[in-house]
Amino acid sequence: MNGKIITTDETGHELTIHFFQPVSLKTFKLGAGVVVNLEKKIRSITQNNFYWLMLTWAVSPFGGRLCDQGRLSKDGLHCDIKAFMEAEHRHDFSRAFDEKGRFTTTQLTRFDFGLFFDFVNLEFMIEHCGLDMSPFWTDYDNFTTWRVSNNGEFDDYLRERRPEKTIKKKSVPF
Repeated sequence: MNGKIITTDETGHELTIHFFQPVSLKTFKLGAGVVVNLEKKIRSITQNNFYWLMLTWAVSPFGGRLCDQGRLSKDGLHCDIKAFMEAEHRHDFSRAFDEKGRFTTTQLTRFDFGLFFDFVNLEFMIEHCGLDMSPFWTDYDNFTTWRVSNNGEFDDYLRERRPEKTIKKKSVPF
């Protein structure tokens, strides 16, 4: 249940909390103990976007080519990463598991998300998938420069930089 402290008394022993949702009197009874935790900064949108950019590169036929291993979408790759984290790193990211025991990045702090990103980059991509990630960092640096003069997404940059091979079609008489 989320809320915001709106007033405190002079002694610092009493405070008023405004809850963002209606509170049931069955939930809170007079004299009952409660535990209050401070809200932690969760992963930033920038971190999340960069993670998805890396996954886009990894599965792209113009990037990491994990599509050749059967990983055809960034969403599918994300599911593989979550399964890997559940199997191999439950102890490293205990806060990242929901009430059903599934791995999720939504509640990771910015620091924890950085650690998660390092596990994905160094362990999952390099060791587990055998993918050399150094071209990603070069592509990302070049993409940031390219994006200034082109209004496109990362996929557009990769396609422009590495155009698909032209396949000559043979005409078949009917």
